[in-house]
Amino acid sequence: MEIEKIKFERTGGFAGIRLAAEIELDDLPEDERRELLRLLDELDFEELPEKLARHAPVPDEFSYTISVIAKDKKEYTVSAGDAALPADMRPLLEMLESIAKRQMRKHKQDD
Repeated sequence: MEIEKIKFERTGGFAGIRLAAEIELDDLPEDERRELLRLLDELDFEELPEKLARHAPVPDEFSYTISVIAKDKKEYTVSAGDAALPADMRPLLEMLESIAKRQMRKHKQDD
C-alpha cells in the first residue's frame, strides 16, 4: 500500500486533553518516513479490525484513532483504548505522538 497521509488522534486520559495531527508522509524526513512505513507494514495495518477492544473500558485511559490514507484514496482506520492495544502497536503510537507534539509546537510558534 502506498501511503499518502496518516491522521492520528489521542483523546481521554486524566486531563482529557486531545492530541491530533494530520501527517503528510512526503513532509517527513526520509528516515522518519521509512520507520513509519516499516511499523505499519509489520502490523499489517490494513488487515487490522476497525476497533480493538477489551471487555470494559478503563477509566481515564487514552483512546487512539489512526487513519491511514493510501494514494488510491482508500482509508484504513483503527481505534483502541490503552488496555486493548497490542504491544507491537506501541512503537507506532509513540512515533505518531512524537510527530503530533512536534506539529503542535510548530503551530504555536507560527501563531
